[in-house]
Amino acid sequence: MSCAKLKNMDISQLKNGKYFCGRYTDPGQHGGWFVGSFFNDENHPCKTDQLEILYKEHQPGDKAGAHYHKLKVELLIILEGKAKYNVNGDDVLLGKGDFLFVDVNNIISGEFFEPTKIFAIHSPSIVTDKTVVE
Repeated sequence: MSCAKLKNMDISQLKNGKYFCGRYTDPGQHGGWFVGSFFNDENHPCKTDQLEILYKEHQPGDKAGAHYHKLKVELLIILEGKAKYNVNGDDVLLGKGDFLFVDVNNIISGEFFEPTKIFAIHSPSIVTDKTVVE
């Protein structure tokens, strides 16, 4: 569909009024998670069970403990910095512009070597779907 046709399209049935403009660098009350099912207010526009999105800044020496998800996938995107992730015993080095996709039932952990900024995206949003590996 061309843009001209879209402009003339009747969108009255598409407006649900659920949108929100914010800053992903504001950690808020959810430790950097700014979209997902964890909002207590049922009417919050960022509350969704479709996905979770996190923005986080790590410092050298920070670690993400070993864990896995049974029901949701995880996507990590490195915006700046360097990190080493371990997936099922395999080391993966990531730098600016790299991403790591981890499907369900894979054990993942991470370590950060320099100041690093990441996005993490989980889908679907299931707050209780994280199993920590000791």
